[in-house]
Amino acid sequence: MSTATPEKKRLGVQILTPEGVVHHGVAAMVIAPSVGGEVGILPRHVPLIAALHPGRTRIKMLDDTEVVMATTEGYIAVEEDQVLIMVEQAELAGDIDRGRAELALSTAQEALAAAGDDTVAQEAAKAAIRRAENRLKVVDKAAS
Repeated sequence: MSTATPEKKRLGVQILTPEGVVHHGVAAMVIAPSVGGEVGILPRHVPLIAALHPGRTRIKMLDDTEVVMATTEGYIAVEEDQVLIMVEQAELAGDIDRGRAELALSTAQEALAAAGDDTVAQEAAKAAIRRAENRLKVVDKAAS
């Protein structure tokens, strides 16, 4: 009888933004903020495509550490133990500058107040507010 430790099942994970690859590697699990609620992906998950909303995306690595990112709107696709997350922006929780995120929130709130009846400017400001609020939530959760 072998005493070797069984190898953990793996997921290939790639997180893409318009600027390029933000994360590429192998993980044990991925947890992402889908519009229908948080979705957890383990190896051998059924194929899936889901829309994502801004939130905290977590990648549980094979060594039981966790990579946490603030991610924006986008999509997750799962097929054959491969997870592809495509979002507008993704930032590691440890890289978020709280002061800069607070300034971005304040600036976006001012832009919304100044937008008046301009629906395009209103929507752009609301999106900036959602992004800044998400970054603040993720950095606060990482600190606790």
